[in-house]
Amino acid sequence: MRLEIPKISNVRTSAILLYCSIVLTIFVYYGSADFYENHFGPVNGPISQYYYFLASFVLMGIIPVLIWRFGFGDYLKDMGLSLGISRLSLIIAIAGIPVMVLIAYLTADNPDFMAEYPLYRGLLHNHSVGWQYWLMYGLYYIGWEVFFRGFMLFGLKSKFGELNSVLIQTIPSCLIHIGKPDGEIFSAIFAGIVFGIIVLKTRSIWPIFIWHWTLGVALDIFIVYGR
Repeated sequence: MRLEIPKISNVRTSAILLYCSIVLTIFVYYGSADFYENHFGPVNGPISQYYYFLASFVLMGIIPVLIWRFGFGDYLKDMGLSLGISRLSLIIAIAGIPVMVLIAYLTADNPDFMAEYPLYRGLLHNHSVGWQYWLMYGLYYIGWEVFFRGFMLFGLKSKFGELNSVLIQTIPSCLIHIGKPDGEIFSAIFAGIVFGIIVLKTRSIWPIFIWHWTLGVALDIFIVYGR
């Protein structure tokens, strides 16, 4: 029985799905702090984590932006990257900050999360690099949101519809959490759906970037300094 290979009817969709497989494989295998330490020797300070954050920023942020603008020929605002922020987006961003802080506060005494965060364990003993580290952490979240809630979500919407595009981008954004605490990976399913819907409604990734970054930094702070 001969297997029929369907014709590629949408180059954009095929490119996005293919890049998703390629970039996440590269990111997991070659973009980690462990990869840096194993191949560039032992390091002092958080430089291996900075490598990880920059890998996210470049692989999942910069390159998808270049593909979108120069490969697809579309405007960045259609990817949720408008530099302007609407009143609705601003309200959502501000309203979500205390919610993220509260979630971080309630999570910070969980042993599984305390064993995982902060990613740079030196912060537990040396607080002097904290704010520099957390600013660099923002690059990681920019890459994350540009890729999942920008490149994938808006790029697949015309082919699969809004709901399915939300669900599709939720799959890899959840699975890439494998190895994290089980509470985090299950939360990633819920967050992927909710965050995706909000981005579609606001047409901007920036409120969710602010939420995500706030959650990560607040969790680190509560663990490092105590609740």
